[in-house]
Parts: sequence; structure tokens; C-alpha cells
Amino acid sequence: MNPKAKLYRLQEIDTARDKIRLRILKLQKLSGGSSQLVKARRRTQAAEAELEKILEAQKEAELEANSLSARIQESESLLMGGEVRNPKELEALQANVDSMRRHRSTLEDSSVEALVKADELGQVIAKQTRELEQQEAEWQTKRQAIDQELLKRKKEYLYLKHLREQAVQIIDDKMLEQYEYLRGRKDGVAVAKLDDGSCTACHMQVPIGVIGNVERSEELIVCPACGRILCAE
Repeated sequence: MNPKAKLYRLQEIDTARDKIRLRILKLQKLSGGSSQLVKARRRTQAAEAELEKILEAQKEAELEANSLSARIQESESLLMGGEVRNPKELEALQANVDSMRRHRSTLEDSSVEALVKADELGQVIAKQTRELEQQEAEWQTKRQAIDQELLKRKKEYLYLKHLREQAVQIIDDKMLEQYEYLRGRKDGVAVAKLDDGSCTACHMQVPIGVIGNVERSEELIVCPACGRILCAE
């Protein structure tokens, strides 16, 4: 096998490997769920987080209201117990009780509003969860096929990796270096065949003299148009 044929064989392996690698990446992305399923998950998670936030605020309001009730009871005991007799102190104590009652009322209102919101949001979450469970069940069937293909593609990729390791061992280092250089700058295609006098990569007609050199010489000849290494059929 001449050097150009060896490089073309390597090109075939690399092209196949690149396609499989892209397919593996796509399958790995798909294995996490469809875009619709991912959105449904995020929507439900966001609603659950919001519900937790509402319930936490409600709990804090309830605890603070209970604390105020205890303090109000203590202050009212002082007002009714006769221990405080100074008119100004009594007036201040009464004003404080009134203020705490107003604040407690506000907290109780907030607590009730939070419970109403939590109830409404809970119903929404219940509906979203049912829909999500249905989508998840449908997805599991599809995922089995994806996982099976993913396993198959990984095996193919490893096989091609092994073939590539064998292929590069019989290629001259300088030629391999030029091949890798071109692959990195020519969209992964460093070698192209001649087909009826045209480069199969850029589809431009190649001069007859260049074609003759490709067919006769073992040196690497590149396409005058695209710069890729040419290989005779």
C-alpha cells in the first residue's frame, strides 16, 4: 500500500470515528431526556421550590404571631394586675399592647394568605407531577433504545480507535504530521480521492499534470484548489 493510500485509509477511519463521536455526544445529551421533558422537570422543581419558600414564610409568620400572643398576654397581665400604677407607664404599656396586636393581626393575615397560596400552588404541582410522571414513563421506553444504541456506538468507537492505532504505525512521521495539520484546518478532511479528474473534497478539476504526479509519485501531492492531499482511485 503506497503512502497516499495509507493516509486515505486513515482518513476513512477518522471520518467514521468523527461521525460516531458526534452521534455519541448527541445520544448522551438525549439520554437526559427530551427538551420538553427537561422543561417539565424544571417547571415542577421551580414550583416545588416556590411552595417550600411560601410554607417557610408562613411558618415564620405563625411562630412570630404565637410569640406576640404570649407577649401580649404577659403585658395584659401587667395592665390588669395592678403592679404598674404610673399613668405614663400604663399608657405606654397599653400602646405597646395595641401595637403588638396590630402586628399580630398583620402576621395572621400573611399566614392565611400564604396558606391559600400554598394550597393553590399545591394543586398546580399535583397536576404538573402527574403530567411529568406520564412523560417520564413514556421517556423510559425511548431511553432504552437510546442506551442500547449508545452502547453499540461506544463499542464501534473503541474498535475504530484500535484500527487507527494500527494505521498510524505504518505511516511516516512527517506524512502523518502533514495529515494531522491539514485535518485540523480542512474540516477534518485532509485526504481526497481523484474522481474523473476532480478532487472529491472541493469538486474542482485538477490539472492533468498534477493528476499524473499523484498517480506516479509516492510524494504527497495536494489539490491546487483546496490544498488537501490527493489520492488516486
